[in-house]
Amino acid sequence: SKHKLRFNVDLVNGANEIKVIALNNQGAESLPEIVNVTFKGKSKTADLHILAVGINEYKNRQYNLNYAVSDSKAFISSILSGGKNIYGKIHSHIINDNDATRQNIIRSFEKLFLHAKPEDVFIFYYAGHGTMSMGAKPRFFLAPHELTDLYACEADLMKRGISAEELQSFSMKIQARKQLYVLDACQSGGMVEHLAMRGATEEKAIAQLARSTGTFWIASSGSQQMATEFKSIGHGTFTFGLLEGLKGKADTGIKDQKITVQELSNYLEDMVPQLTMKHRGTFQYPRLFRYGMDFPLVMSGN
Repeated sequence: SKHKLRFNVDLVNGANEIKVIALNNQGAESLPEIVNVTFKGKSKTADLHILAVGINEYKNRQYNLNYAVSDSKAFISSILSGGKNIYGKIHSHIINDNDATRQNIIRSFEKLFLHAKPEDVFIFYYAGHGTMSMGAKPRFFLAPHELTDLYACEADLMKRGISAEELQSFSMKIQARKQLYVLDACQSGGMVEHLAMRGATEEKAIAQLARSTGTFWIASSGSQQMATEFKSIGHGTFTFGLLEGLKGKADTGIKDQKITVQELSNYLEDMVPQLTMKHRGTFQYPRLFRYGMDFPLVMSGN
């Protein structure tokens, strides 16, 4: 039998794409139905909200990284420079090293629940460790500064880490319709074997985040690959490619100087494997999950 459901949807000024997916009792998804609506309301200038986290120094020093902090600072600098002619205001907040605790990261997200408007854009950038829990239903976690054991039981990871489910909840509570999540989430060298069989599970977890929130997610690597760092370029290879793309190299197709999320994704898909082969001799492939409407991030050449 057919059932009708009614939803109230807040529209932003201009083009709105509404995508509907139904699930049956077994969890199987229908093909999406897409409706495009143009709303001519009061003209509003979109603001950009950025939350960047970079962790070089962990409480457990064996997990320390070299370029996570410089990566996060360089990413924000690139967005501030390139976004000044696109957004009304840019609100940026960066959390590094021992300030990058679970509590501080969550508090920063909670502020966005109050301040980000539907017509705004939100970007979350994370450079640090990521991990998967053990057990029948492994979960993906970001590792804040105080997480001292990436192999910890799920109860400890829930207490000190930030789970995929929490990221999903944060995304859904932030009113900004256009969102991008960039995860440069390394695994420590000793975890590669431990996580070797969990690459597909991690990828599925991030894909689920993108689908359920209707947003864009770009991740540096799966569990079977190391997110690599190189002294010769002063950044992790993934973020180095990200910065090069934002400078203008991702401006493909019609050369309009605007770098959109889709253009940046396409550039990373091509360039990150080339960079890792050049600097390490092996390929590293970024994970790209694209939902929602494409939107410009920066103007190159600023």
